[in-house]
Amino acid sequence: MDNTVIEKTEARAEKNTEWRLSNSENGHFLNVVFGKDVEEAMKRQRNFSFNRFESEQLNNLRALVPELDHDYELVLDENAIGSDYMPLAADDAKQLLKVIVD
Repeated sequence: MDNTVIEKTEARAEKNTEWRLSNSENGHFLNVVFGKDVEEAMKRQRNFSFNRFESEQLNNLRALVPELDHDYELVLDENAIGSDYMPLAADDAKQLLKVIVD
């Protein structure tokens, strides 16, 4: 059974979009920040849907959540995504995770 909870934590138009993927079994979470630069660039490209990209990216990252040993943040900006606007695979995203220090 998948115990991953996905919730949007920041959705204001002028801010980066933020999601939290958390696991009730291990108690850890992954904050995913979609840079406003990526969203704006995708809106300028008619063939790309930011909402679809966002959904596919979150689904790809779900696989990481059960094995988290700390709380992490993943910032997905144009540097991380590139100009292809393809969602990162979970293994590729692992390299970009940053531990959140309290």
